[in-house]
Amino acid sequence: MVIEITPMDTLFFRDSKPFYMGEETWSDSMSLPYPSVIYGALRSVYFANNSGEIKKANTAYDPTINLNIKSICFKIGNSIYFPLPLDCIKYKDSNEKKIHTTLKLLKKEYFFSDIPLDYIVGLDNDKKIENILNGLIRQSNLKKYLNSHLLDPFVVKKLSDVIESEPKIGITRSRKTLSSDESKLYRVDMKRFKENFSIVVDFEGLNLPNTGLLKLGGEGKGALYSVNKDVVPNIDFPNFNNNETYFKLVLTTPAIFKKGWIPAWIDEETLIGNINSLKLKLLSVVMGKPIYISGFDIKNRRPKPMFKAVPHGSVYYFKLLKGTFNEIKDNFHCKSISDINNKQGFGITFVGKLNNMEN
Repeated sequence: MVIEITPMDTLFFRDSKPFYMGEETWSDSMSLPYPSVIYGALRSVYFANNSGEIKKANTAYDPTINLNIKSICFKIGNSIYFPLPLDCIKYKDSNEKKIHTTLKLLKKEYFFSDIPLDYIVGLDNDKKIENILNGLIRQSNLKKYLNSHLLDPFVVKKLSDVIESEPKIGITRSRKTLSSDESKLYRVDMKRFKENFSIVVDFEGLNLPNTGLLKLGGEGKGALYSVNKDVVPNIDFPNFNNNETYFKLVLTTPAIFKKGWIPAWIDEETLIGNINSLKLKLLSVVMGKPIYISGFDIKNRRPKPMFKAVPHGSVYYFKLLKGTFNEIKDNFHCKSISDINNKQGFGITFVGKLNNMEN
C-alpha cells in the first residue's frame, strides 16, 4: 500500500536535545520525521478506525504487528525524490551549483587510520570539496547514480527549498491558577511545508482506509493521507556483469546498528561479513554525523531508549567474496539492513554499482 502524506499545518519533530520548561527556552525541530514517527502515525490511524482493538496494542495479539515500512521518499511537484547519497559532492572553489559524483576509492597508502579499512573515499587531486547537507536527488538521477551512469553534473533540491522554519512562541499555563506560569516562556521551531511537498510511504501488513487524516509529530498536528498508485517508488536493481565483484549500499533512511557504525553481521576486526550464503568485505564508508533517535512511550509516560544511528545518505562499499548478485539483490535492495527497528523503516537500502576505484 502506497500513501501520500500532505501536511495541513506547521509540524514539529523534536530532536534528541533535552527540553525542560523553565530551564530551556528553545526547542529545535528536525525538518523531516524519523521512520518511527511515521510508523506510529500509521498504527494510530488503524486504531482510530478500529477502536475495539486498541486493548490489543503492544501485545502478542496486536493487529498492527505485521506492519512493515518498505520505503519512504518525497514528492515535490510531480517528481519523486530520495535523500542525496553522501558521496555526491560539490567543489568548494567553484560558483557552480551542480553536484558531482567523482569520488573514488583510494588505497590505504594515502591515509592513516586505526580502522582496518582498505580504502578511503576522496579525490586523487587537490580540489576542495564539500557535501550537500539535506540534499534530495530526483528518482531518475538516483537510478543513473546506482548504475554508474551519472557522469555529468546535476542539480539537486535542498530541504530548505520546500521546508521553512516558522518559530512559535508560547508560555506554560499553571494548572492551578490557569494563568501564565512564571519563567516558562518558550519558543518552538515549527516547520512549514510548501504546497507542492508530500511524504510518500510504501508499507505492507496493515489495511487502512484509502483516504483520511493522521496526526504527525509533536502537538498532534494534522496531515492528509491518500492512496496514490501513481507515486509508487521504482528503483530497479542495477545490471551487474558476471566479472564484477564490487558494489555499494546507499541508506535512504537512518539505520540503527548494534555495533555503532557497522551492521552486526560484520566482524569489527576483519570487516568481513557473512549474511545468509553471502560473504562480503567492507572496503570503505562515507557517512554523516551520527543522529540520536528516541521517542516517548505514551503507555508508560516516559521517554523511550535512545539509539545512536547512522544518518540517511551514508554509503557502504563492499567486495563480494562469496555468492551472487542475485543474492545481494534478495538481501539488500529495497530492504532494511538496520539491526534494530527494521520493520519501522529504518535502514532501507539500495544497491549501486561501484566502478570508480583506483587500480
